[in-house]
Amino acid sequence: MLFFVLYMLFLFFKCAAAEAVLNLRFGMRASKLLLMTGIVLAPGLVSAQEGVYIGGFYEAVATDSKKKTDADFDYLDGGQGPGLELGVFFTPSWGARLEWGQQDYDRASPLASGGDERRLGLDLMYRFTEKNHAYVFAGFKSVTPGVGHSVANAGLGGSLPLTSRWSLFAEGVAYQGMKTDFTDLGAKAGVRYQFYTSEHDFLAPHKPVRTVVTSVPESDLDRDGVIDRLDLCPGTPVKYLVNEDGCTIAEQFVVSMQLKILFPNDSSELEPSYYPEIKKVADFMASRPDTAVEIGGHTSAPASFDYNLALSRARAEAVSRVLVEEFKVDPQRVRSKGYGESRLLDPADNEAAHSRNRRIEAV
Repeated sequence: MLFFVLYMLFLFFKCAAAEAVLNLRFGMRASKLLLMTGIVLAPGLVSAQEGVYIGGFYEAVATDSKKKTDADFDYLDGGQGPGLELGVFFTPSWGARLEWGQQDYDRASPLASGGDERRLGLDLMYRFTEKNHAYVFAGFKSVTPGVGHSVANAGLGGSLPLTSRWSLFAEGVAYQGMKTDFTDLGAKAGVRYQFYTSEHDFLAPHKPVRTVVTSVPESDLDRDGVIDRLDLCPGTPVKYLVNEDGCTIAEQFVVSMQLKILFPNDSSELEPSYYPEIKKVADFMASRPDTAVEIGGHTSAPASFDYNLALSRARAEAVSRVLVEEFKVDPQRVRSKGYGESRLLDPADNEAAHSRNRRIEAV
């Protein structure tokens, strides 16, 4: 079986070299000649949508813990080594591969005989997309030398294309003994070369035909820069900005109102006589259902910073409650915040400045 793998790899590398020579000498795809000579895996199964590939990888294996103390398993304690694969996808999703690998294992006991293990087997593969980015696989392997001589395996892989032919891949795989009870885990990383990537690889080249295309500008009756065929809002006035669908972009603006509300000294109690001031905010919000408001409380500088911050917050919350409870404004549209003395309008230390700084703002 090892001879068969090496022989097939030799054939495919030979084909790749022949393809390059034919491209240089005859200007045609070598894959056409390869198909005619039948140098493919499983002749008769390969169609124009299949992909034949070879690959090389390096694998690390974590062995089942019971192997470390069992003479029947030669005290295996993890291993690593190279491998080769030869595969074909029969459809854009389904494929199979022949895989050979060699593992150089560590031994957990001086009683171990040592030596490498070699695996040879087949996998059935299913990839989730035609781009081959992710796939699952399952199969079996013959192990020599080894206890049980065969394992079943299943795993998950992913591929990262580098060019139309070359790609990197990584896989995680579990190996289950078919005659003995053990489970090993492996991780692979490697590179693949794709021989046939699309149906065009099998077609003879043809002389390109020049086509002269005369383009006619499509109409844009409302002159907003979006052609009528794609315009979801025809007839938009020229003075308005539009988005890619030809619809008016909503303008965003901020309106600030300073409310004439006086609170008792050191208090957040709100007199009903100030409700008309708050109603101005409610009326504005009713006329613009898409707006939201922040009620900001501000104090003058006397007293401590923390005290002023708490007092301004309480006064802002009092105004917000009136908006929601008395004027039925949606609470989701109302926010209150205390700023304390952080935004003084007049930094002077006199009664006129203090009076100006004590305020409620609706933004």
